[in-house]
Amino acid sequence: MEKTLVPPLAQAQAPTVSRPVPRGGARWDWWDWWLERKTRWVRDPRPQMDAGVFRALAAGTGLPAIHQKSTFAFRSVRDGAERFLGMSKGGERPFARIYTRLGNPTTEYLEKVLFQLEAHHVIEKALAEDEKEPTIGSLIFGSGMGAISTLLLSLVKSGDAVLTGNIYGCTDSLLRNLEKFGVEALFCNMGDVAEVKRMLEEHPNVVAVFLESPENPTLRLADIEAISRLTEAKGALLIVDNTFCSPYLQQPFRLGADLVIHSLTKFINGHSTSVGGALLGPFRFMKTDFFPWYKDIGATPSPFDSWLNSANIQSLAVRQEAECESAEEIARFLKTHSKVETIAWPFLEGFPQAALARRQMRLGGSLISFEVKGGAQAGEKVMNYFARKDVPMELAVSLGSTITYIQHPASMTHSVVPEADRIARGITPGLIRLSVGLEGAGVLIHHLDRALKAT
Repeated sequence: MEKTLVPPLAQAQAPTVSRPVPRGGARWDWWDWWLERKTRWVRDPRPQMDAGVFRALAAGTGLPAIHQKSTFAFRSVRDGAERFLGMSKGGERPFARIYTRLGNPTTEYLEKVLFQLEAHHVIEKALAEDEKEPTIGSLIFGSGMGAISTLLLSLVKSGDAVLTGNIYGCTDSLLRNLEKFGVEALFCNMGDVAEVKRMLEEHPNVVAVFLESPENPTLRLADIEAISRLTEAKGALLIVDNTFCSPYLQQPFRLGADLVIHSLTKFINGHSTSVGGALLGPFRFMKTDFFPWYKDIGATPSPFDSWLNSANIQSLAVRQEAECESAEEIARFLKTHSKVETIAWPFLEGFPQAALARRQMRLGGSLISFEVKGGAQAGEKVMNYFARKDVPMELAVSLGSTITYIQHPASMTHSVVPEADRIARGITPGLIRLSVGLEGAGVLIHHLDRALKAT
């Protein structure tokens, strides 16, 4: 892997926060550089890399040692001074051998693997032209929310706005709380490109569009490619939280995203054994504007968590293939069940955005949302059935695990979203979110049928 990999933050110099260019120009001095590279290398007509290549890259060349230490010895005063200037040694990531809050060799390995999986096509194109400066940078965090909060704090200032849609409850809450600093949180239907365009035209202070696709928990999709054309024209960044898909099912850079976020806790880890996050984006932004925030906020992971996520990412494709296969069987079962009122799964016949889903995603995913006839009370009975210890599945709020999880968004993951907004977005009191694991479709369908018949 090392032979073909451009280090995520290679050869960085001392980080200095870049300043916006004069009024009338781009907001960031790296913007034109990024647009040129984005047009030439980052966008790609192929929505995903070949599945076999993905598996090979994920497996990598062997896991690194766990560098379970907080600090690293210098060879000399000059060596320490150079490392604090961001001078890397022998291809290592700058700052990764000073203090683990700034970087760690074990975490560096995961940064490189995730970079390969999200942007291998960029590496191939850059190598073909013998380009020395990286295009996309990659950093790992102690949690997905650590990645999101650090990114937003590095981007926004008083008077700016962030346009978003139906997102994870804590991300929604974070954006609303930024209003105390004069940052406006704007909400719209990200599934409606015309509405996104209207909001961007009416609010020139939008510096970023933040979306999930599929959305949590309704599974409504956003047309990433179409929205990216709108944000580019307005000089705004398109941030895509790719947690629900992982790099295996969806690669947003190819569709025009500027920054990609993951909660590694979910599909990347896949076993509910660790919490982590990741951010990938324009290298010059990551090196200058962003790294000081990453360093100073300190939302960095432990080396052991990075090692766990590095180990588990090796089986990502195999796990997701099986989980998506089971999800399809379960979705078809729920669609025809007499006790089910509504069902959403992106590849299901009748799903309003099925064509878009098949264009953007490799498979339909393992998340299913449904409502039971009888409303919230009947749905609660179904979920409580799986709170028992003698049945498969768990009543828990995570997703992307080998374990199947069932939960109630309105009272759990999205309880912080104002009720009127929840209802408007389709997060009704009776909505149930199901994250399908590896127990097998047959046994899960058997118990879902029992739970539904008991309502």
